[in-house]
Amino acid sequence: MTTDRKLALWIVLAMFFWGASWPIANVLSDYINVHEFISYRYIITTLSMVPVLWWMKLSFKINLKHFLVASLAAILLIYYSKYYFLSTKHGAPGLAGAVVTTLMPVLVYLLMMFSKQNKTQGKDWLALLLGILGVLVTMNIWQFQLSEILTGSSVYLIAAATCWALMSIVTTFAKTVAPATLSFYIYLMTALLDLTFFFEPTHGSILAMDYVFWVSILIVTIGSTTFATTVYFIGIQRLGSKQTSVFTFLVPFIAIGLSVIFLSETLQWTTILGAMMTIVALMILNNIKFNFLTTKHEK
Repeated sequence: MTTDRKLALWIVLAMFFWGASWPIANVLSDYINVHEFISYRYIITTLSMVPVLWWMKLSFKINLKHFLVASLAAILLIYYSKYYFLSTKHGAPGLAGAVVTTLMPVLVYLLMMFSKQNKTQGKDWLALLLGILGVLVTMNIWQFQLSEILTGSSVYLIAAATCWALMSIVTTFAKTVAPATLSFYIYLMTALLDLTFFFEPTHGSILAMDYVFWVSILIVTIGSTTFATTVYFIGIQRLGSKQTSVFTFLVPFIAIGLSVIFLSETLQWTTILGAMMTIVALMILNNIKFNFLTTKHEK
């Protein structure tokens, strides 16, 4: 097996952890509140990133501009995590994972388009329309009244995707720092800011929690954040950003599948159809082809 194929398998495992984080957040909502979740998640993630940076031989040094970018991104990450957690607590985790993970890149592209960072062609407008329709189909939007859309769990989905999209745009202002190093400071500031301004423990010491809690919290920290993010960065370095991003299309289907298997979530045909529509749209927008294991990589 070639090195690229081995790396592809590691990236698939990373996507599995990303997808698993949605139903697992629902499990954790039975143990802790939203800001306990955020604080505990990013404290553990920050600590686990230290050996990763050492292993990758990356410096912990960043300049003031990059620190400010990390701090602003951390604020957005707090609110993303809040709405991500609430969307799994008050709605269907698989549906939430499908909607948010497909809506995020669409919003990023729209923001970059309106900021004139992307040149828009005719096919891009058609792809955006397809992507938006795909998200609406995934949400089964026609079953809701406008008042339900504006007050129900749908708000959490849209808010989470918007916060992540804004955070993605913010981090583009720190292009000269290693992504893993920037991520370390984003996680660190997320933990510190949430602990300082929002953290209110209401469920006692986590040391008294059972094994289900600990397995779950370690999956969303070590698995879906530290491990998955690190492998994804390595994939970008070796395969190129476009080809590595192909693997993220697995995430909504993994989130849906695991939610159906472990949480008995009802599988809707509209969820699958909508996710596929949005993924096709994203492939068109990014000119992605499935040829990364047979041709020269595009960086």
